[in-house]
Amino acid sequence: MDMPPSRYRVEERGRRLVVIDRKTGREVSHTKSPIPLGGGVGGGNGSQKRSGRGSTPPPSPPASGRGAQGWKFGLKQTRATPDSFVTRSWFDAKAPRTIKLNYTAHSRLATLRFGGAILIALLVSGTFLFWPWFPFTVAAVLTPPKTRERLREASTRWIDGFDQADGSASSSTVG
Repeated sequence: MDMPPSRYRVEERGRRLVVIDRKTGREVSHTKSPIPLGGGVGGGNGSQKRSGRGSTPPPSPPASGRGAQGWKFGLKQTRATPDSFVTRSWFDAKAPRTIKLNYTAHSRLATLRFGGAILIALLVSGTFLFWPWFPFTVAAVLTPPKTRERLREASTRWIDGFDQADGSASSSTVG
């Protein structure tokens, strides 16, 4: 003896799973977005039909990489492409700005990655070797606002080097 079929079935609509009542042919419950500013599907008041067609899709980045926009929680934000870098205000005083990267900039960032890996290794080993004091010493050095502001200014100057190198590399001549 076989079991009777379930009253409900699950379908995929617009990359979402929806529960359908077999007797009425309607959705069992209207879903709402778990993120209130989600923008797109499920962000409304529940009275609209959720097909995903009426929502505005995020724009695709331009081929040049300049001015690319990303969507995060329904708010427009600049987005980096493989040939660009978008700065943030916690490390750049002139943020947000999109910087186009050339071959020289990519090699400088590769050096930065190598230096960052060495710095992380030193922090981890220092924490293991000098456990109770090392984390507090690092925190005491980085806590004063003057120190943070100096580090931010230094990183802004370093990033300005990328921006100037991009603009002047094509127009300068050696000779």
